Amino acid sequence: MDQRSPFRRARWTSLVFTAGTLSAAACLLIGLLLRAGGGPADVGDPLSLDEIVASAAAIRPWGWSMLGVLLLLATPAAGLVATALELRRDEGRVAWLALAVLAVLGLAVAIALH
Repeated sequence: MDQRSPFRRARWTSLVFTAGTLSAAACLLIGLLLRAGGGPADVGDPLSLDEIVASAAAIRPWGWSMLGVLLLLATPAAGLVATALELRRDEGRVAWLALAVLAVLGLAVAIALH
């Protein structure tokens, strides 16, 4: 068992959560600033990645805000993957538990989208 601190062992997990959170916050802030600056209040299909990307590429508030929401929702899943990969050798049980939680999240999303 690795005697390093848990924070040091989970540096990739920490990096994924930090990057995901900051990226989501930046996208949401851009969307807010665009809307406050008089950007159009139009919306598209939130389940269409093509529409979201096209809206963001057109510098529209809705697209940037939706990108932020998607990043915010994807961050925990990416963090679980990072945890599973990072701890698979030293903490096998924790790695499997992270994958189990990821599976439950995936099932919940599939049920919600059905």
